Formats: sequence, structure tokens, C-alpha cells
Amino acid sequence: MGGLETHLEDLTKVIYKNGWFPVVLTYKPVTTKISAKFYEKKQDIEIFRIPWIGNYFYKLVKNPILEFIYLTPALFVMLPILLMFRYKEISVIHSHGLIAGFSSVFWGKLFGKKVITTTHSIYNFPASGIYHNFVAWIYNNSDTIFVLSDQSKREILNLRVDSDKVIRFTYWIDLKHFSKISGAKEKLRWNNKFVVLSAGRLVPEKGILELLDAAKGWNSKITLAIVGTGPLEKIIRDYTSKYHNIQYLGNIDSTKMPLYYSAADLLIVPSVHEEGFGRIILESLACGTPVIGSNRGAIPEAMDKSVGKLIDISPKNIKIAVETMYSQRSVLSKLASNCRKFAVSHYAEANAKVIIDSYSK
Repeated sequence: MGGLETHLEDLTKVIYKNGWFPVVLTYKPVTTKISAKFYEKKQDIEIFRIPWIGNYFYKLVKNPILEFIYLTPALFVMLPILLMFRYKEISVIHSHGLIAGFSSVFWGKLFGKKVITTTHSIYNFPASGIYHNFVAWIYNNSDTIFVLSDQSKREILNLRVDSDKVIRFTYWIDLKHFSKISGAKEKLRWNNKFVVLSAGRLVPEKGILELLDAAKGWNSKITLAIVGTGPLEKIIRDYTSKYHNIQYLGNIDSTKMPLYYSAADLLIVPSVHEEGFGRIILESLACGTPVIGSNRGAIPEAMDKSVGKLIDISPKNIKIAVETMYSQRSVLSKLASNCRKFAVSHYAEANAKVIIDSYSK
């Protein structure tokens, strides 16, 4: 599960805890080869997963129009069916992303439901044209728009959306789950290793290629451990066969990630695109591990110099930053001592209140 999926899991738990019942309409996995049931109902959640064609998400992600054509039809057909059968039960439609936002606004208005749209990315919308007008229509017809960062809020307001509808929120994490695990290095057999951890989708925009280029040339006593799946997996495996200090760990279940954060000396988030927020930063800090992050998108809003370092991403800059942390252990130790406190003060469950309150307004 990626950052957005993990957020939705946390959100549905908070929804139920606050007296609402979450009904989730989504696709079966389209980014990983994972089987999932079409329908599940538990005490605290009901989920409908739509079967869909192939795994074309990564191939189309750079083309918003093709991605829209690929992902929209099933949601557009299934949502009104769900609304017809559950008309009296469903009070609010809370969509995530533009594709879900379109179907939610279109049908939500026809069925007379409140529609809340959350954006988790920086889109860099054009100043004019069809795409500009299309997204402006989605946001202008949403009752509330939640954004993760000041940068995201600015780009929504540039679409001439009513500023009163645009509300910034902040991710929260389960601080009991994400906490320092003692003896983590021993459990992973990383004893006496200085480990830099990278976790996320293995796609070029996450800066994986720049990171690999840096790792092959940095001090050989520094180990790079990569967690995730995606199109660049083969390239990463090729690097692991050539360089003994690069490890590929595959896909790690989110429930086990605190062990890896705790065992690592650093987390690196080398995104070369405008990152929406970087949820793994929050998780790493909660486990006491400092972060080297890209100085792009909303990453600078997720952390500060008390818990890590922001850099302009290039192989050279990554190498310098990592080797500096490796050689200056007292500085790294000071950063680590600040991490948990920073996470507790910034990323507690209280951050969900602004969302829950919006359902009733």
C-alpha cells in the first residue's frame, strides 16, 4: 500500500470511531499484482472493489487524459448504482483525486448529496484550456476541497475556486504503531551497518534513478535498502547484482514498516517531481529516524531542519548529504532525538477532526 492508501485506511477507522460508517467504492488493485475480493463487509467498513482491465496505471500515469479514460468508466457507472440502492444511508460522498472527484461531483449533485473532494498531489494545472476548465468545474462544484499543503491550496485557488471552500488538512498516523522498535537492527541483521532506507513506488518521478547513481559511488560502508514495487524493479535488481551495498527488499507490508524505519539510520525521499506531502516522512520520524528529503512540492512543509535535511535532488547532492550524515554521527544523533517529538506534535490523530467536522456542516 502506498501513502494515499494508508491514509484512507486511517481515515476510515477515524470515520467509524466518530459515529459514521464508511462505505468504500474503489478498484481492485491496478498498480500491483495483488488479489482482492469484490465485496467485503466488516463491523467498521464496507468495501466494493471494481474489477478492471490489466495493469496499465504506470504506463498511463504521465498522460492525464489517457489515465482519465482508463480509470473513469467503471467508477462513473458503479457510483450511481450504489447511490440508488443506498440513497437514504449515504449522506456524504468523499472523493480522493481528480478521477474519483469527477464521478462524485457529477452524480453527487444529481442525487443531492454533499460532495467533499480531497487532493493528495501537486498537479501543476495549465493556466487555461480544456484541462484547466475541467478541473475548475470539479472543484467549483465540490462543497469542500481538502488540500495537504500551501502549494496545493495556491494552485486550487488559481482556478478561481471560492477560497472559503478550500481547507488545508494534515495527514496523521497511528503513533502507537509507528514507534521506535528496540533491537531492530539485530532483528534485520543490520548490525554494524549504516543503512539508508528508501520506500515507495519504484517509478522515475520518485528519484530512484538518481538515488541508485549516488549509492554506487558513495562510501561503500553505507548500505542503501530499497522497499517497494514498480516498473524500475528490474533496474534495481541489476544494481544489487553489481554493488554489494545496495539491497532490494521487495514489497514490505505496511504493518512491518516500523521495524525497517527503526533499523535504518536515515530515510531518503529523493522525489524529482512535486511530491504531494510524503507520508513516509511522518512514519519515519515517528520511529525516530531522520530524513533527507527533496526540496520540492510539499516535502518542505512535512519536515524541517530539526529532523533532517532538504536538498535539491541530484546524484552528487544525495551523495554529499548521505556521506555528511554518515561522518557526523553527533549531528545525526541530535536529529534523531528530535524526530519522535516532532511527529507527536505535528501528526497526531487530532488532525482528522477538520475532516470529520466537515461531514456535518
